[in-house]
Amino acid sequence: MASGRLLYVLVLALVLAGPGLGCDQGGADLEDRGPAPLVSGLVVRPDSVTAADVPPDRVQDSLAQIDLRLQAYARDPDGAVERVQFVIEPSTNPRGTATGTLQRENDSLYARQIGLRLPVFVTEVYTVRVFAVDDDSLASNQVLGQFRFVAEP
Repeated sequence: MASGRLLYVLVLALVLAGPGLGCDQGGADLEDRGPAPLVSGLVVRPDSVTAADVPPDRVQDSLAQIDLRLQAYARDPDGAVERVQFVIEPSTNPRGTATGTLQRENDSLYARQIGLRLPVFVTEVYTVRVFAVDDDSLASNQVLGQFRFVAEP
């Protein structure tokens, strides 16, 4: 019977101690981290390519080598931008993505030349998403762009 009372006292003590005992009040740290970074001005060049315009030396095994340039502006009002990420997704196969990091060109401009190998016989619209992560591990907004590849008839 004494062990039952001891257990009752321990449970009562834990209940009275409240949620602060052994629990992490995660919201406080998030508020201290400040505003998230901001990304803007995404440029995708070229925004469209026709398979007929791809030089023959850039086509191998029914895949066209396309050079795509991405650039965007990213800034963090209260710290530093750690990285600017891109994702390129074909509309018909979201699993067939290309991902990577844009490189800093100056204070707020990030860019990269990307070589994509695309099927010559498939017309496809690719969605380009770019976002930043700052030194507090906060993710920015996403900016969207498109690239269109038009297959050979």
